[in-house]
Amino acid sequence: MSRFYSAVDLVAGIIVLFARLVIIVSGIALTVVTSANVVARYVSASGGLSFAQELPMLMFPWFIIAGIIIAAHAGGHMAVEWLYEKLDGSARTTALIIANAISVAAFLVLAYQATVVAEIAGAEHSPVLQLPNSIGYYSLSIGAVLVSIVTIAATVRVLRLGWDHRLEIKPEEIAL
Repeated sequence: MSRFYSAVDLVAGIIVLFARLVIIVSGIALTVVTSANVVARYVSASGGLSFAQELPMLMFPWFIIAGIIIAAHAGGHMAVEWLYEKLDGSARTTALIIANAISVAAFLVLAYQATVVAEIAGAEHSPVLQLPNSIGYYSLSIGAVLVSIVTIAATVRVLRLGWDHRLEIKPEEIAL
């Protein structure tokens, strides 16, 4: 059974590491592309880089969903902290399980619906880069599944180690 728990922790850790990498890479790329476009607007007569309008729209959803994954892993997404403080023992753990089960179910429904919309949006392509408009919807779908996985991992962690081992988000300590 401990191999199962280790595997769950490992998978969650890999997902969080991947999310951090996505935030760093997409954040840098968004900054570089936007800055280059601003400079190009002032330097060139063409009014900027043609692709610079489309690229941020394609990267931003990945940037955001990666942040949501990290927040979910640390217990900061869809949190109901005020309720946990009012409960003790098994009632608090039960509330966590129920809240996380609702969150997982909602994110899995969101993943499915985002995939349905992505299939429809895939018929259209961006004017300059000719990339399918489904990219943002697929990022939402993939991200929602990953949020579900890290939420399950966080729940398993509390069930295995107890409430004191629950990851809590502390804004002053969050670093990518």
